[in-house]
Amino acid sequence: MMGPMRPRYCLLALIVLLACRQGDSDDGRILARVGNLIVTAKDLQSCAPRLARAARDEIAQAPAAPQKRIILLDKLMEEEVLLGEVRRRGFDKDPAVVENVINRLLEADVLADDKAIPVSDADVARYYEDHLSELGRPEVVRALQIVVRDRSKAEQVLARARALDRSDLTGFQQLVAEYSADSVSRMMGGDLGFFNLHSDRYPKPMVDAAFALAGLFEVSAPVESAQGFHLLKLVQRLPAYVPRLADAAAGIRARLRWLLIERKKYALGKKYLSRGEPDVDLSLLVKVPLPDDIFD
Repeated sequence: MMGPMRPRYCLLALIVLLACRQGDSDDGRILARVGNLIVTAKDLQSCAPRLARAARDEIAQAPAAPQKRIILLDKLMEEEVLLGEVRRRGFDKDPAVVENVINRLLEADVLADDKAIPVSDADVARYYEDHLSELGRPEVVRALQIVVRDRSKAEQVLARARALDRSDLTGFQQLVAEYSADSVSRMMGGDLGFFNLHSDRYPKPMVDAAFALAGLFEVSAPVESAQGFHLLKLVQRLPAYVPRLADAAAGIRARLRWLLIERKKYALGKKYLSRGEPDVDLSLLVKVPLPDDIFD
């Protein structure tokens, strides 16, 4: 809730009221000064919608229109002071900040030039056909494992595992807790998660053995790796999936639109550069030390 108006607000209220009487012309009349910074009527007009969203709660509590305008102006002056501090500290030269600002500038210019950025149905269909392997999902399996150090012990544990009811996952996980030498998967009840036939998360003999299990809840013979002997229990198998064009179209259209924007941004950056007619010292350029692997 707003309390008594501060003296600075009284002055600002007078400025705003005078501006109201003169109309909302888009000009450079000075509304306020903050140190060396100047805020004009044009500044307030151009920023008003964004400032209103940022100060929505405070504006809702203001008793009348003049106070609401004062809040907008106060918010704008705060931003100007903060931007001045950003420049004073050199944050505007930070590479990440510069990259973000340049990206926003180019994107705004591209979108202003062609807001639609059209992507045709034919382009979407062509992308779909060319990228089916990326859009879809290969067959995946999920397995539990018990890792035992020596083969004879592995055969004993295998006998116990196969003596269980095939769907008794709790019983198998009890064997995991009792025998498995792999501490990471043991904490997960032996769960290896989902993986496909070309996964490199696990040794290839393990992956091949898991995919070779024909029936759900079947347990493999011991599979040897550098870690020991693995007993694998198949708990899920999901078939390969390829989305229909109708289901994938929206995502494809968004990606193609993004690619078009990026291409236009690159071209626009070249256009800006050409306006300056750069004069380059090529003899110096070839001598500038750069990291050896920068172009790898």
